[in-house]
Amino acid sequence: MSLPAGASRNLSGPCRLLPGTALLLLLLTAGYLSLMMFFPPMFRYAVVMVTGFLIALFWVPRPSSWLLAVPMTVLLGGSNFTLGDFYPAYITIALLAYFAFYFLDKMIWSDPFPDLSPTHRLVLLAVLLQGVSIVISIHLHGQNVLNAVREGSGPFIFFPLAFIVPDLCRDRNRLLKLSRACTLALLVAGAFGVMEYFSISGFSRTDMSLGFVYKGRVASFLGNANVFAGYLEMTTPLVLAMAMWEKPGKWKILAYAATILGVLSVLYTFSRGGLLALGLGCGIVLVLWFRRQLWLPVLIFGIFIFLLLRNAETFERQMSFFLNPGSQMSQPSLLHRYVTYQGLWHQFSEAPLTGFGWGAREFYWGRTQIYTFWAIRHSVSTSPIASFGGLNNILLSFAVKGGLVSLAALFLLAAAGVAAIFRGIRKKAAFPWVFGISAGLLSLSVHQLMDNFLQWPQISSFFWLYLGILVAAGRMEQT
Repeated sequence: MSLPAGASRNLSGPCRLLPGTALLLLLLTAGYLSLMMFFPPMFRYAVVMVTGFLIALFWVPRPSSWLLAVPMTVLLGGSNFTLGDFYPAYITIALLAYFAFYFLDKMIWSDPFPDLSPTHRLVLLAVLLQGVSIVISIHLHGQNVLNAVREGSGPFIFFPLAFIVPDLCRDRNRLLKLSRACTLALLVAGAFGVMEYFSISGFSRTDMSLGFVYKGRVASFLGNANVFAGYLEMTTPLVLAMAMWEKPGKWKILAYAATILGVLSVLYTFSRGGLLALGLGCGIVLVLWFRRQLWLPVLIFGIFIFLLLRNAETFERQMSFFLNPGSQMSQPSLLHRYVTYQGLWHQFSEAPLTGFGWGAREFYWGRTQIYTFWAIRHSVSTSPIASFGGLNNILLSFAVKGGLVSLAALFLLAAAGVAAIFRGIRKKAAFPWVFGISAGLLSLSVHQLMDNFLQWPQISSFFWLYLGILVAAGRMEQT
């Protein structure tokens, strides 16, 4: 059987596998086989990851290109691992390495750091005050050093993102690419959340005693349903703004799809605070976009509420919060917050200036047999603690652990966000960033009165990333 002339010429052509390339492949294969034979799996995986990272770093040597990978890295890297007495998440190590890469790049190329905005000055002052609170926790209260550093730095550890993003996104094109990366991250998280819900068999027993029957609460890649809701309420308003503002058809479709999946996912988290916060954030975006046609936001919310009422049996846990709020007062899921808040306020009043110290050990105390496990107390920690409680309220978390010193740091952080918003409005920054991120941060702030999400590495990372985008947008003029 004879081959065509063209095929014959191709077969007789020179081999592209050069001797050097073949030798390199053989050496890599031999090295991996050696790792398999003489080293444990974790060491082998670490070597492969480091090697892959070094190759990628050689291929893409500037931090501006790596910034686009941050949203997806943060979304997928929330799992924790043990590193001595530390219990960091993978994204903590990844982002700290990225920060070091950024500063090293600055020094190598002698690139000057940008001028500090009012937002950046407030952030630095907040970080300084929180550092003072950590020092007080160690030297005044005697808390375990590692516990105090780990818990006290958790909400602020990723603050360099608020400085790096505006420096690397100096034009509209780079900011648009980063925002689209956030859109893709929401698309992946929302799709996985919806698939997770429909893959659940049976029903959750958590609230069945209260009369609420549902399949289960989804968490996607964030490990906890309430934390997933916090991510959705912070991100979905931005992506909704992007969907209405985008001009290319494919990105408009992707953004709308991500928004719909985000709304469905927050329903499947069965988080009442998440649904309320998401509705607030998306409502703000819709009203600002259709400010001359307010009947459209009213119609959209009317259709949404109608669909919820048609499926009230499925979403009864959330709908009862709005349709029959009086019945919620006797539910343990909300009653325990009242008992907890009362106990935490009492504990804050015992040490209002410095609190009980970051890294304090939790224990439960009460004068009744029923609600003993809800009255949280704190004492000095002497050994490493794997994870710290959120206390269900960010204000009380900072008040009990760091007193007025940490509360001042938290209020400075809030002031930094407000300063970035007003700067963006005065500069007439593009619609999707200033108003989308502002609505998302407001939604997160409302929900944080019932939870404390900044202690979670993924939520903290996205918060500082979005604050950086907000600052970057505030430096641009409307075009």
